[in-house]
Amino acid sequence: MPRKSWLKNRKEGFGMLEEMVLKSAANAFGLDSSLLTHVGGYINDVYQYPAQNGGPSRIIRLTKQSWRNQKEVLAELHFMKYLFDNGVSVPDILPSKDGNLVESVAGGYHVAMFTKAPGRIPVEEDWNEKMVGNWGRIVGQMHLLTQSYVPLQGVKRRDWKQEPWMDMMRHLPHEEPIVRQKADELLNWLETLPRDSKNYGLVHCDLYDQNFFVTKDGRITAFDFDDCCYHWFAFDVAIILYLFIARFNRQGKKSESLDDHVAWFFDAFLKGYQEVNIFDNGWLKAMPHLLRYRRLLGYNLWHQRYDWKTVDGELKTKWLRMKAEIEADEPVTNYPFG
Repeated sequence: MPRKSWLKNRKEGFGMLEEMVLKSAANAFGLDSSLLTHVGGYINDVYQYPAQNGGPSRIIRLTKQSWRNQKEVLAELHFMKYLFDNGVSVPDILPSKDGNLVESVAGGYHVAMFTKAPGRIPVEEDWNEKMVGNWGRIVGQMHLLTQSYVPLQGVKRRDWKQEPWMDMMRHLPHEEPIVRQKADELLNWLETLPRDSKNYGLVHCDLYDQNFFVTKDGRITAFDFDDCCYHWFAFDVAIILYLFIARFNRQGKKSESLDDHVAWFFDAFLKGYQEVNIFDNGWLKAMPHLLRYRRLLGYNLWHQRYDWKTVDGELKTKWLRMKAEIEADEPVTNYPFG
């Protein structure tokens, strides 16, 4: 199935998979399929397996082979294992009965097993400076470690320009020339950025608040590395900030200033980040452009997931608003970076 079609139909697998698929997946990892509980997933299907016989509670993830090939999944898991072995708070990767990190099973799926992260998706009471500082710290750890990461021979994650879903000039319609012009300008600007091991490497690329668990004392465990690719470290930070801003806008807190909220978040995040790694001030100046680039990527993804001619209601309203913001080159935030 072409990637665009899979993006449009990505929720078809959301729900209980066929019993044959689950049995095949469970058997590969020596588990009882009747004990698997579906806990969600967006592109992937995610199941939980209870702690048993002294073993930890586990997460079983099934990835459509039409979304990622086996080498891509193995490259993701190898990177996660490297981070875990070097003290980053990510789930451990548990091997199959045959000692493999990933198994391909009936129904066209790749399967992997992880230890379940402690804690929960953050709720309102978790949003404090301690959690945000730990968030920055774990990102700083990953960016420091990726500088010395060596992938398996012949098994490597893609550079961002090789990720089809990020290919804006492929998916943005020609009927929107101003949007395409803005995308072209940002892509050309990206090519001017310095690229070396201190600012560019394999990054998570989606570590917003739905992709980590937090404990009551603010400790974070990061997961869902399915989008990891080679990109600028500063963009990895910009993604987090962009989605934090989106969260604030959804909440509609009229009594609070967005820019004041960004200042609170970004200051706490960078403080944690710089406890373990350097975030050069030069990248602060790039942040407004990186935020606009992330906004365009979101707009580009909508064009892959939906048919503009048939969408209506709230989604159509949001779509039109984002299109106008992009065409007017409006800043995502007026916070004075740098």
